[in-house]
Amino acid sequence: MTDLHLGPTADYQCRDFNTLNAFKTVLEAFESNSNGKEVIVLTGDLASNAQPAAYQQLNKILSDKHQQAIWLPGNHDDMLLMKKHLSDFPYSPIYQDKHWAILMLDSSVAGQPGGEISSQQLVQLEINLERLKDMHILVAMHHSPVSVNSRWLDEHQISNHQKLHHLLAAHGNVKAVITGHIHQQYEINWRGIQVYSTPSTCFQFQENSDQFALSNKNPAYRWLDLHPDGLIETGIKRVDFLKG
Repeated sequence: MTDLHLGPTADYQCRDFNTLNAFKTVLEAFESNSNGKEVIVLTGDLASNAQPAAYQQLNKILSDKHQQAIWLPGNHDDMLLMKKHLSDFPYSPIYQDKHWAILMLDSSVAGQPGGEISSQQLVQLEINLERLKDMHILVAMHHSPVSVNSRWLDEHQISNHQKLHHLLAAHGNVKAVITGHIHQQYEINWRGIQVYSTPSTCFQFQENSDQFALSNKNPAYRWLDLHPDGLIETGIKRVDFLKG
């Protein structure tokens, strides 16, 4: 799930969406299809403007529902505030099970809408990929490392995407990258690495648009089934939700 854009109060609206109610609707749809073993991966912009109360609301909802969740920041978030207020879900750059590891990268740049992976993270990423060379790897980040055919969104593309790709491809076990930020479904093979972008749990951006524009598509989440042999099955589940 991604781009929740929660606000400080339960009645907060963004782009004419009550973002909290939209998220709850998406979460209910997820729960109705859950076997109780899934992990929710939250890929950034969990708050609309890094409001502490937004993170507190999210923490309570996920905790009350006994969900497993991992998260990373987007350009509307603040890592320090997230660590403080998502107290039941401590930040972890790696989630690992028997066959897979999910590596969580922070692509946010303070004060900027666009993304970049810091040099420090790239160094640590290389260490982690080498250490986990016998596992299948899923990489999660907020910003897209690829062009999505929308000029205004492509200006936000991860600036050092070529360096990032070289590092990911060199190890041979990175199966896919999942992202948020673009508020739409997008899937492409990034020179041997599959990239899956996820719609927002609230409002969506118009696809293939040179300028900012909203779509009338419904909120959604992406499901991923990670098989022991490295195969990934994935799809989008949209929910019915009325704005306001």
